[in-house]
Amino acid sequence: MAPPRPVPPLARWLQDVLGGRAFPAAALGAIAVAAALSFAGLLQDGPAAALLAVLVATSLALFMIRPALAGSVDPTTRGVALLIAVAAGLLCAVPAITSVVPGRPVAEGEVSRVGDRLELPAGALGTGGGLRLLVHAPLPPGGTPVVEFRFTAGAAPLSGTVERTVSYSRVGRGSRAAVAHDHNEVWVHGALGAGATALTLDRIDGPLAGPLQVAVHGELISPLALWVVSLLVLVLAAIWEARLRGSHLAALAGMALAYGLLVYGNATPHAAIGTSLGAILLGALGGALAGGLLAMLARLGPWALEAPPEAPGGKAKPRA
Repeated sequence: MAPPRPVPPLARWLQDVLGGRAFPAAALGAIAVAAALSFAGLLQDGPAAALLAVLVATSLALFMIRPALAGSVDPTTRGVALLIAVAAGLLCAVPAITSVVPGRPVAEGEVSRVGDRLELPAGALGTGGGLRLLVHAPLPPGGTPVVEFRFTAGAAPLSGTVERTVSYSRVGRGSRAAVAHDHNEVWVHGALGAGATALTLDRIDGPLAGPLQVAVHGELISPLALWVVSLLVLVLAAIWEARLRGSHLAALAGMALAYGLLVYGNATPHAAIGTSLGAILLGALGGALAGGLLAMLARLGPWALEAPPEAPGGKAKPRA
């Protein structure tokens, strides 16, 4: 029987910290503080949501690496588990942060009529030409207006929609009040066509209270590519969970990846903290379910390690 591998002091300390109740409580407390600072007006929506993304990504990544720190885990399995945790953490934090704190745009301006152009600096979007537009539309008061717009000069038209919706909340006993929700800011993703030097407003339908405010940002990875990479990381986490039994690696990775995708697809700098808090709940449910199902399927593969046989006393025998 091979002797157990020694556990480095740092790994032992991390195991102790992550295995207790103090770390989850501290993580939840920090998330609550970030949300409270935003609701109190002490921190803007975008920075508060960015802080939230860092906290969520770091917490889930640390929980993912805890089982890999045990002395019984071989170096290869531990190393790959660490890489999966880092990849899932980055895919959780980076897309979310760039959606709520996008940085300085390469170009910005206002357009209001069909044919209006927004000039783009030469070479500002790099060789790939990937871009995303942050479009803000002032909606008129009253009603439930819907505004559809489309820009050309991309490899394909860049279209988006802003609107006001109404929900109803209970007020007192037996009465309800209408609550309006302005979804007047949206991200539009696309790519700049070859030789194009400007964006042109090609179509606009619906009532507006002012011109469209457009900010152009570069984009390193398209939404489709981000989904594909996230799925590959989740599949790898499910396969590796079969080697780290009881680690819940795939469920935790699914939660992290779902959070990043939800915030990336729905949040904007002025509608950030509420969307981020909702992404925590939806990501925890949907991501954990998807990761758990993939992990169940992965246990049927040849890469899964067999569980050690039980000793006569009912305890599992250690692996040789």
